[in-house]
Amino acid sequence: TKNKIVRKMTELSSRVITIHKRKTTMRLCKNEWEALKDICKREKINRKMLLEMIESRKDPKLGLTPSIRLFSLVYLHELSKPLLEKQHKPDNYKSITDILDKIS
Repeated sequence: TKNKIVRKMTELSSRVITIHKRKTTMRLCKNEWEALKDICKREKINRKMLLEMIESRKDPKLGLTPSIRLFSLVYLHELSKPLLEKQHKPDNYKSITDILDKIS
């Protein structure tokens, strides 16, 4: 049912990652891990290298996990800008409601 799908999408998954020769655990939900995978595939970069780049340039006030979430959001937003400009429909909220339905 819908509740099971939402729980599955928002359930946090822990993974041990190595950043600059130190191991740490990071918890992201399934969609966040998939977004990272897609970004790495598109950029032809391995996840370790991308995470190290984010770690090296992140705001010192932010932890690694929020920095990765922010990076992914900004990356995908920038990627979508040309599409959004072409297909702008001011009164079409279907995509917004579809996403809200998935996460609520």
